[in-house]
Amino acid sequence: MHWVSYGRVSQEGIKGMVTSPSNRAEAVGKLIEAFGGKLISYYLLMNGNIDFIIVSDIPDDKIADVALVNAMLVRASGAIEIISTVPAVRAEDAITQMQKAQKMASAMAYKAPTQ
Repeated sequence: MHWVSYGRVSQEGIKGMVTSPSNRAEAVGKLIEAFGGKLISYYLLMNGNIDFIIVSDIPDDKIADVALVNAMLVRASGAIEIISTVPAVRAEDAITQMQKAQKMASAMAYKAPTQ
């Protein structure tokens, strides 16, 4: 399954980029490969809100481990301030989930707190 990780580089991380410019795609790819995954793409946006986007293909049974590693290893490096990982579902593949939501809505499986 494809996953999108995105986040913000810390001030320390930006200083490192300026002091020692390098392509971090190789390091990111090695981390993803350690979980049996594959780096699909890696982009720097550097807009101060979302500084990078990583698209990867990671087995579903490994994503919990990836989330834990992101929280501890990657953020502990000091270079990354915030990182989030979410599933990326192609629009045509999301129809099944939409249909499930439709069934749950009609069965009133969820009610907003104001209802």
